Amino acid sequence: MRRFFTIVFLCFFQLCLAQNFYEIKWKDDSGIQYTALIEFFEKENIKVRVKYTTTSGEYKVAKYKCIGRYHYNEDGTKYFVFDGKDAEMVYSSKNSTTGYSADNFVFKNINANNNFEKLYTYDDNDMMDGKLDNVRDASFKKLDPSKDFTSAYINSYYWKNEPEYTTYTSLVTNTTTTVNTSNTGSSSSSGEKFYRLKFRNKCIKPIKVLIRYLDFNNKWVSKGWWTIDTNKTVYVEDSPNSIFYYYAKTTDGKLVWSDNDNMRDYKGTKYGFRKLEKSNQDYGSWISNITCTNQTNSQTTTTQTTSTSTTNTRDVKVHLVMVADTNDPKIGASVRRDLDDVTNLFQKASREIGVKYSINKLYGNTFDKSSIISKINSLGIKSNDVVIFYYSGHGYNDTRSYNRFPNMSLDGTDLGLESIHKYIKSKGARLNITVGDLCNSIPRSRNSTSRSAEIPFKSGFLFDEDKLKRLFLYSKGSLISTSSSKGEWSFCMTNANGSMGNGHFTNAFINSFAKEASKVNNNNGSWKTLFSRAYQDAKNSTRYQRNQNGKYGQSGFNYNTITYN
Repeated sequence: MRRFFTIVFLCFFQLCLAQNFYEIKWKDDSGIQYTALIEFFEKENIKVRVKYTTTSGEYKVAKYKCIGRYHYNEDGTKYFVFDGKDAEMVYSSKNSTTGYSADNFVFKNINANNNFEKLYTYDDNDMMDGKLDNVRDASFKKLDPSKDFTSAYINSYYWKNEPEYTTYTSLVTNTTTTVNTSNTGSSSSSGEKFYRLKFRNKCIKPIKVLIRYLDFNNKWVSKGWWTIDTNKTVYVEDSPNSIFYYYAKTTDGKLVWSDNDNMRDYKGTKYGFRKLEKSNQDYGSWISNITCTNQTNSQTTTTQTTSTSTTNTRDVKVHLVMVADTNDPKIGASVRRDLDDVTNLFQKASREIGVKYSINKLYGNTFDKSSIISKINSLGIKSNDVVIFYYSGHGYNDTRSYNRFPNMSLDGTDLGLESIHKYIKSKGARLNITVGDLCNSIPRSRNSTSRSAEIPFKSGFLFDEDKLKRLFLYSKGSLISTSSSKGEWSFCMTNANGSMGNGHFTNAFINSFAKEASKVNNNNGSWKTLFSRAYQDAKNSTRYQRNQNGKYGQSGFNYNTITYN
């Protein structure tokens, strides 16, 4: 069974994902304007850069990290604090040696919708008496990197030789094409008829790229510049036309890729664009590698050849079979959240790497064994496909059984999680992953449990294409996962206002997936690491809940045979 676990979502968005950016502004008593760029990755690792100009005209930038924690007033009301630690100066226009006291951000006044209405800031010097009497009003907004980030904006916080500068400026091009989702029991495919051009920098230096392409208004336009670090891939543009033109150079200007295929002006300068052409039958993602065959000395600018290659994803299809007990009177709303959020996750991941996908939802009147088997049989699974089976609902096990994996409690005849995993594997797909968010206990009625709490900032998907490809395209084998060990329940999350949240494991899984495939970290795209992190996060968030076996928290596990090319 899935059990209730009441949790307060003190947030501005409902889904807790892996990383996002926020901007916070405030003024001190002397009128100095402070602006902070927040990279929210997780509450134990909140990165902050603050820029400001002093009354004497000195421009300064400081950095520090925050840890998110709850605190309580004397009357018992709760507030959330981003506690800043270990600040240091990054830049001073006048080479000042004055230090910086880390800021703390206070979220107060939670409303009926579980949102904080007030944000304040103070530094450690303001709180010498241990009270929150010296806080200052602050405002904040969520940033969209693809729209709000520019090279100049990032450079106002980071030196250009810092890795964050390259990473964050690359997010400017991180846009996603929208397609319609599927209905119950049906499939949808990413069969958009356009070409998505991406560049991969195989040179030993960072490069900048300018392109000409035909837009969807049937107009040829020039667009740039995209900065691409070594061994990074950047999505550039979509076009209904299979021909693109590009001009590229290293950021130091010593290497240039150009030609006379298309001489055009761009912002007052004439460039010789080089032609790229793809088969007009091969829609979807198209990656061109830019390589250097040799280096030039500092006095010479040399035109190098470009090696162009296409990543073929036409023969890969990701099949998601999502089964959810949405009709259950107690946990139906929670598993409905799981249904929507897991579907959204795999849709976005599939679109990002340009593969076809099918979304197959089984819930309501199709929440039964025969519908599951029928749907799997109808998928037309091929040898290079990926099959994801995800179950959210009630489950149980029997202490007399030797099977560590639970049974799915379906309408009518039940079905073992391991049994459906073996059946899916028999269809011959390259990669098979079966996931269950369900109890692994002897059935019994559920008791009410205490509340926990979440954090005020939430985050979003900033996928790294190469990491996603390692997960989906360069892997083979199988994995079966359950959210709790034998003799344990799996817990649901419930908001303070009574509305249901995700299952704890599903919430942790989505978080961990987004982290593993994120542009803003050094993870390499590993299913093993992804699931291990999800189990630990779910365990931590349920650590005060006594389980059926007498232990605290839920402890998921898996059996994994996945290998990588």
